[in-house]
Amino acid sequence: FLCSRSRLCSARDLFATPTPQSFQVGISIIEAQKLVGVNINPFVVVKVGEEKRHTATQKSTNCPFYNEYFLFEFHEPRDILFHRLIEISVFHSKKIPFLGTCIGTFKMDVVTVYSQPDHRFFQKWAVISDPTDTRAGVKGFVKCNISITARGDVVGSLPTSSSSRDEDIERNLLLPKRVPAERPWARVCIKLYRAEGLPSMSMGIMGGFSKIIGEKKVFIDPYVQVSFCGQQGETSVETNTTEPEWNEQISFIEMFPPLARKIKVQVLDDANVGDVAIATHYIDLQQISDPGRNGFNPTFGPAWVNLYGSPQNSALRDIHKDLNEGMGEGIFYRGRILMAITVEIFSNPSEAEQPEEVTVEVEDLHPLPKNALGRKEEFLLFAAFFEATMMDSSVSSKPVSFEVSIGNYGKAEEVVTKVRRKVENGDVKEEKQPLLDPGSDGELDVEVLAPASAALNKSVTKSQRPEPMEYDRSYSCLPMTHEKPCVYVWSYWEDHTWRLCISNWIVKLAERLEQGLDDVEKLMRRPKAKAEERLREVLEEFVAGCRQYSLSAERKTMAHPNNLDGCRTKYLMRSIILYAKQGLRVRRRLTRANVKEKVKETRRILTKLRFMAKEVQLLPEHLV
Repeated sequence: FLCSRSRLCSARDLFATPTPQSFQVGISIIEAQKLVGVNINPFVVVKVGEEKRHTATQKSTNCPFYNEYFLFEFHEPRDILFHRLIEISVFHSKKIPFLGTCIGTFKMDVVTVYSQPDHRFFQKWAVISDPTDTRAGVKGFVKCNISITARGDVVGSLPTSSSSRDEDIERNLLLPKRVPAERPWARVCIKLYRAEGLPSMSMGIMGGFSKIIGEKKVFIDPYVQVSFCGQQGETSVETNTTEPEWNEQISFIEMFPPLARKIKVQVLDDANVGDVAIATHYIDLQQISDPGRNGFNPTFGPAWVNLYGSPQNSALRDIHKDLNEGMGEGIFYRGRILMAITVEIFSNPSEAEQPEEVTVEVEDLHPLPKNALGRKEEFLLFAAFFEATMMDSSVSSKPVSFEVSIGNYGKAEEVVTKVRRKVENGDVKEEKQPLLDPGSDGELDVEVLAPASAALNKSVTKSQRPEPMEYDRSYSCLPMTHEKPCVYVWSYWEDHTWRLCISNWIVKLAERLEQGLDDVEKLMRRPKAKAEERLREVLEEFVAGCRQYSLSAERKTMAHPNNLDGCRTKYLMRSIILYAKQGLRVRRRLTRANVKEKVKETRRILTKLRFMAKEVQLLPEHLV
């Protein structure tokens, strides 16, 4: 059957990875100042991802001058490049050339640079600190230019350069806006409790052999690898299970706020032929924190993180395995992982709890109490198909059916899982049950084969052979003139629909505002059209929607909220009120002459609304 994620694709490459692009990362190392040390011979090493360059060595100086330029070229998808780290390190050279003692390092990810005006930092000072001695303070400063250019980007003119020995370094640091000059060290804790619904990897050679002998097994030994700011930690390995329990915490030491935006969480299979990625998820720190004056530090969960990747249940001949590595948006549900994130800031370097060096620690956690996130409730997913048109000729030679699933519920293929069941009569036998049924604690660990959907589900439509379209016979359609196929899937999840309600409310606010702004821009292209009046109406409607949200959101009942839910509720309320005031200000200052300018201003409010609407603690997506 044809699988897609709300889009039609060719039969060979249903879910293509993102298109590679050409990028250039240019870094100029101009000079260094106030390097710590006596009679040092400093040189600078610049690293982008895995590629390295280095400057010449300057003899016996704490204030070396280099003026060297390095160009790094990449041809890869944008998301892959943006996750890479830029590292600028200063070394003291010894007798062996370019092998020396590290004085200090500065780290920043590529996306932070690209998000700056003109995608660059110009003549800024990078603060050098020693990761092996967190209490030593600043080790020096390196003046540099960093720019990132994609093919097709318009390169702006460079500002006038100014260099003098009296330059105020601490007012011109290599930091984004709203990041303080003094950044304390902090411990970032990633708590990993358990996972469920992982693929069994039973479609390979060993899986086929086990089917022949009539014994279905789980061929997966999962563990989690977490990467953050160039550091990496791993949990222990759980063997032969799709529902592992780790109850472990991985802690990173990094300066706060960190200059890397995302935490990479990757579930891997500890296979004999080499570790295989099951799924990869990135957590954006901007979505779980608020750097404003009344904001909050990064916090998350405990909550489920849904994992997506390749539709294949085997690592062999998987043409979409890059999706499991995080190279592109996954299009098939591959389980979920229960985790939490906390941040502990060491405001005083002399604190006894502050580690002396940057390390990665892994320690055990107490398991979460049963039903800590609430009891599972029954959900019904219903879908009706009205038409299927513009189908590519490559998929029209065979009958086509549609499958609707949410999580592992509704999948036509059988899913092998491992749960605990109580065996009273001494008989161990296979049982069929809905996937993710929590079951009961038992005396014996029994392997149960659970089909992905209950017997009552109807998740797949009847197969139909595509027919050529009436007006363009190079495309096909399915004959659905008189009969519209309907499917339905029963599933069981913790009831956190109140998060969806809040998110959907803001999405609807944004959609109405965007539709209104589109109308205004159409009117602006017509002579004598009343674009000003329409924009005034759009802003009035937006302010009214914000007022309605502020009155109703406070009365919304939250079941089993976590720390992020409480912080996010206050953040959304403050932001909605702020944007309503901005909308009123735009409306007050609106005239016929400045309609274009006010539309741009309102578009900026719309962009912020779209970002606010993203909820990171949700139910799995439904896939067609």
